[in-house]
Amino acid sequence: MESENHAHVQSAMAKRQLVKSTEMLLGMVTAMVADDHLHDKEIKLLSTWLSENQEVAQHWPSSVIAMLIQEVLSDGVITEVERTHLLTVLSDFSVNGFAETGSASAEVLKLPIDDDAPVAIAGRNVCHTGTFVFGTRSACERLTEKAGGFAQDGITRKTHVLVVGSLVTRDWVHTSFGRKIQKAAELQLDGVPISIISENRWTQLLSA
Repeated sequence: MESENHAHVQSAMAKRQLVKSTEMLLGMVTAMVADDHLHDKEIKLLSTWLSENQEVAQHWPSSVIAMLIQEVLSDGVITEVERTHLLTVLSDFSVNGFAETGSASAEVLKLPIDDDAPVAIAGRNVCHTGTFVFGTRSACERLTEKAGGFAQDGITRKTHVLVVGSLVTRDWVHTSFGRKIQKAAELQLDGVPISIISENRWTQLLSA
């Protein structure tokens, strides 16, 4: 029992450290893109930080940033096309309003939703997360099943669609449903074809 408690404490501490380190990275990113420009030194600084924090670099969204920076620096030359693309991506991950508030917390991290992806509900494993305008999660799951889908409680490699409720809190990245979103995004990077869509897109699919 003692060993189980110790393992639980260690796991909780590791998760807190991961959140803290991710916030630090996003704070750096936010400060760098505040002037709508990325300098070579800033890109190399991010590369060095990610190299020194490998555990963080393996989790979304740090993994996306690490992959893009590695690609940009792979040939030793940072082109303006690469710089512009990297700036666009980092701006998406940055904290809104930094220039006005000076705050670098990660509480408004952009959701990785892609409503343009081709998605179907019938015959698909669908997971719901967050708070929905439509109603309770159970009610949403029943509607998905009525449309021919299969409701799942959690994210697995067999999940086809993750539906994110519209009533998302500003600190979603630290919530239990935020971990489902993170896991789905990480599986996407691993080549698993999971679609992450909004509640609005989900209701459109049900209507269709």
